[in-house]
Amino acid sequence: MKELLAAIDRGDAEAAAKALDAGAALSANAPGGDPPLVLAAASGDERIAALLLERGAPVDGAGEAGNTALMHAAARGHLGLVRLLLRRGADPARANRWGLKAEDWAKWPANAAEVLAALQERGRA
Repeated sequence: MKELLAAIDRGDAEAAAKALDAGAALSANAPGGDPPLVLAAASGDERIAALLLERGAPVDGAGEAGNTALMHAAARGHLGLVRLLLRRGADPARANRWGLKAEDWAKWPANAAEVLAALQERGRA
């Protein structure tokens, strides 16, 4: 797991793939309480997020507070990543332990209108 977390931190998709090949767990939480996909989403790394999803990471996997990758991507305005997660089945209606959903998180970035539109479009689909 340590190698996978380091690869995510560096934005190194090749090293992340090697760590996964060596048996790094996709659903185990990092010391901070978040699973690898949430960490990749928080950093905005679409390549690593796509790799983790391809390898079977749960798209709605959440950290200890219930925060998902979609919530983190929305909060930081990572529109491409929001769209990727939605295409892979992320649930925009899922709430964390405080009842906040991705749409609530999407109000913070500079491109909030675009992120909210993507979430709302998926919510209507």
